[in-house]
Amino acid sequence: MADATAHRAKHARVPASTPRPQQQHLTAEQAAAIGRPEAEHGFRPDVQGLRAIAVGLVVFYHLYPSKLSGGYVGVDVFFVISGYLITGHLARGFDRGHRVKLLDFYGRRARRLLPAAALVLTVTWLLSRAWLPSTQLDAAAKQIRASALYFQNWTLAHNAVNYLTQGQAATPVEHFWSLSVEEQFYLVWPLLFLISAAVVALVVHRSKTPVSSERSRRLGRACLLVLAVAVVISSLTYSVLKTNSDPAAAYFITPTRMWELGLGGVLALLPAALIRRVERAGVLAWIGLAAIVASAVTMSGTTAFPGWVAIVPTLGAVAMIACGSGAARFGTAPFTASRLFVFVGDISYSLYLWHWPIIVLWLAYHGGSIGYLDGPAIVLLSVLLSWLTKVLVEDKVRRAKIVVRSPGVSLATACAVIVPAVLATLFIAGEPGPWNGRLTPSHPGAAVLAGSSTSDPYANAPVSSLDPPIAEAHNDITLLNHNGCEVGYTKSTPTPCTLYAPAHPKATVVLVGDSHASMWSNVLITMAKQQGWKLIGETHAKCRWTSAMMVLRGKPYTACHDWGQAVLHQLLTTIKPDVVIASERAASGTVDHPQSDAVGRALVGKGMVPYFRTLLQHSINVVAIHETPNLGFDVPDCLAKRNGSIAKCSTPADEALQQHKTSIDAAKAVMGDALPVVNVNDLLCTPTVCPGAVGKVIGYRDNNHLSLSMTRTLEPYFAKRLLATGAFSASG
Repeated sequence: MADATAHRAKHARVPASTPRPQQQHLTAEQAAAIGRPEAEHGFRPDVQGLRAIAVGLVVFYHLYPSKLSGGYVGVDVFFVISGYLITGHLARGFDRGHRVKLLDFYGRRARRLLPAAALVLTVTWLLSRAWLPSTQLDAAAKQIRASALYFQNWTLAHNAVNYLTQGQAATPVEHFWSLSVEEQFYLVWPLLFLISAAVVALVVHRSKTPVSSERSRRLGRACLLVLAVAVVISSLTYSVLKTNSDPAAAYFITPTRMWELGLGGVLALLPAALIRRVERAGVLAWIGLAAIVASAVTMSGTTAFPGWVAIVPTLGAVAMIACGSGAARFGTAPFTASRLFVFVGDISYSLYLWHWPIIVLWLAYHGGSIGYLDGPAIVLLSVLLSWLTKVLVEDKVRRAKIVVRSPGVSLATACAVIVPAVLATLFIAGEPGPWNGRLTPSHPGAAVLAGSSTSDPYANAPVSSLDPPIAEAHNDITLLNHNGCEVGYTKSTPTPCTLYAPAHPKATVVLVGDSHASMWSNVLITMAKQQGWKLIGETHAKCRWTSAMMVLRGKPYTACHDWGQAVLHQLLTTIKPDVVIASERAASGTVDHPQSDAVGRALVGKGMVPYFRTLLQHSINVVAIHETPNLGFDVPDCLAKRNGSIAKCSTPADEALQQHKTSIDAAKAVMGDALPVVNVNDLLCTPTVCPGAVGKVIGYRDNNHLSLSMTRTLEPYFAKRLLATGAFSASG
């Protein structure tokens, strides 16, 4: 995608009806930038058309993901094109003397790619400061810096496996992850040419007879091809394994994606005679186009990607490059080489850069979703900005004589990225320190709904008066949610964590469940200190403690199931507690009913019953904490919007409570009085509405997890109700 602006010949004007690219004449630089690996093929308008298809899929997917659920495969098509063109450029220089001029290579990349990227990042940051909710600015600043320095893909990979950041709102620069992959590819791929050059030099040095230049060229190409194939096979194998074990991270990281760029590189290194035989089979180009389109239509966000399935769109791109030129009979060239497609292909790099920030910033400013009028307007604005960027920035810098003449000056254009990186870093450094977490009497929180009160006297309080400060609300997290004790969602080994242990505990209490169980850790630590309990946490992100086999991304969630069984074994054989407190979020289905609806959540709840009964049989008391409301939107982000208010950031009580009540209720229905349940939802909701803030305290750090501040205001009421269950009477 970073090569999505390969440029047309200055004087070439080939009508769509005459799509024979080999008839055009280009300068050596132009042929190097955009041609086939063999210089005689010159400009490939059909490759530009393929770029247009790729960027079109991505833009449409970002605008209307439900309409084209697999449009993200356009990125994979870009990867193949970039690998093909870059390898062809390097190979032609390699053929002329088995040398790779790294300074010249990186200088070309810098002057072509970085000025436009720096412009988009700078403008995006300035507009983000004006339009993004304050809760999102810190993440946006960190990702703009990561994008400017091209490690954005690793940042997103970390966020994808970090449960605390998985629900984070999309930033305006998330799409830079693919550009980061390509830049990292450019750092590694030239090493293959250096290795091949060393092999050729060694063979020539040891040969007893003179080695002709043609023979050494063939030897070098053969070595390159072997190395490239080895990289593709290794990367693809790792991609398959990583996608199966950790799909969230596998989507972004470079080792799982390098094979896609490498496929294009392998195509560029194939013998010219073989390419000439294949390129006339135009029907293969149509098959390739069908593979790309079918992938975009049939794949979705639940598809384990990249892995094996990414072979379909990438091989489709390979087929279109190999067989899509004007030399093919009955090929796709009349379609892909048309003026419109070539124009879009010419601006595809800038179009990719601009379209996503415009979408995110428009949604932040306007709210709601992208409508049928918003989408075309965003596309038109993106195309206009892309054309201006190409003409006034990309082309001006790329063709500037003072830049072109010196590889060092070309490489110096990389300094353009310093601007957005510095702006973002200054913002991060200037952010105030973490909130001290102290609530004043003017912020009573849940106390305002205690007793007979059915309304919040602070319901109309300005959002600026709320605690925690809105910009800090996402980080108002309870201890067990972030101290490393909560098991990651791909893990299956329990990690019991002692939260408090007096010298002579009156009882041993274990908190078991998912992140919603962790949500109560601070409250229970306070109670443990008051009551003299030893308190242990056994929690797992995204995992309900149930004997039912749940599903995750459409597959059996075996890691969770194994963890649950192991926890039960630990409780019975090692920990031997007096009381187990269980809580979870009812947001899962099972293998028997994968949908996360009332039926699926009830099955999860009924699956808890065997565990609870086993504990009771071993004289271990059990208490369940009822699920808390789910407001259906990120509460801090909602409050931070331009017109945010408590009233606008509220959800009808029936809706907010219905989403989260099925599992514990299902377990209670089976066990009756044997399962006492603690429910504090009457302190979080009025009879009609569940607001985002109660008693001037922000209630949630996202859409469903209670903030640490709110749990503190709930503490005396929660403690009283928990002790009233009778589960602790026998143990003190």
